Amino acid sequence: MLFALIVGIIVAARPDKRTVTPEYRQASEKWWAGKESPYDMSQGGYLYLPQEAILYTPYQVLPKRFGEPFWRWTGLALLALGLWRTAGLMSPTQRNSLFLAATILVIPATLSSARNGQVNLPLAGLMLLSVSALARSRWNMATLWLLLAVMLKPIALAPALLAAACHAPLRLRLAGGFLLCLGAAWIHPDPGYVTAEYRHFWEKFLLAGQPAENTFSDFFGMLWHWGIHPSPAAISGIRALAAIVALALSIHVMRRFRGNPPAQAFGVMLLAVLYLMLFNPRTEENSYVILAGFTALMAGRVILGDYLADDGRPALLLTLFTLALAVECYGYPIFPLTKIWFKPLATLVFSIVLVAGNFSLLKFPQQGIRPAA
Repeated sequence: MLFALIVGIIVAARPDKRTVTPEYRQASEKWWAGKESPYDMSQGGYLYLPQEAILYTPYQVLPKRFGEPFWRWTGLALLALGLWRTAGLMSPTQRNSLFLAATILVIPATLSSARNGQVNLPLAGLMLLSVSALARSRWNMATLWLLLAVMLKPIALAPALLAAACHAPLRLRLAGGFLLCLGAAWIHPDPGYVTAEYRHFWEKFLLAGQPAENTFSDFFGMLWHWGIHPSPAAISGIRALAAIVALALSIHVMRRFRGNPPAQAFGVMLLAVLYLMLFNPRTEENSYVILAGFTALMAGRVILGDYLADDGRPALLLTLFTLALAVECYGYPIFPLTKIWFKPLATLVFSIVLVAGNFSLLKFPQQGIRPAA
């Protein structure tokens, strides 16, 4: 609460400083005016579905000094709720303590997204809320959280597809819900404008998916930073292969933890987030807040002693990794030395350790949880 209050006061005092929300605000204004497209044909600018502009409407109609803090508070509230619900799955007897530990650990990684008002913050919360819903076989709620994530940021389609591949009851719900969400855009008074904007979105989506600069903090941004420049065909091939590996590992997690829905749900969504961080071509430094929510909970649970190794190194390493996902907030000289390359490298190492250990950190208790179909 104190952190959210501080962020809100800072943003209300200077709503136009260090913010990306003008893109969202202008897109919402242009959408409802129906005269000008929010999309331009550059690789930057507005990169989202029209639904994001619609969802941002309540914040856009408010004066900036109110709308901007409320947007940040929405993201923080979703993240807090996601941490709380997932903490209840991971450690039912120590839920309060785990929630507190995870919250403290994740705050550094939220600083940048909260200050700038980026969609990554609510996305982090929605991924964890999806874990909770999937673990409890609440398919309608899981569909709602996953579709909200996709409507806010199209990259969330990858976690939605992976969840659907592993949970059959989601498939028709997600497909039908996705079509319904797309169709809802025609509530706009000018149907022709809506059709044109979907075409503009698709053109922008294809253009933005092939960034020409090495300013992004994904696996290939790391390689470019080191002077390694794979061909576009190689990059596309590796991304496709990584998607297949993520699917195969998710199926393995479902089998490995059969009868333990919380571990299944957490493992699948964690793999989806790891895939996004490493292979989404537009992963930014502060995108890693989405991963930090998962690792903060894992670190908090180890710290609380639910399954502590003899030497205690897992607790230290998970804590350091979670804090390392916020290096952009640590200033000079840490951030200039780690920019672009450090987070994908650390995430890659974490992924290898996780898989090599056969997902041993995902041993969730099963009290009161009905196995998924």
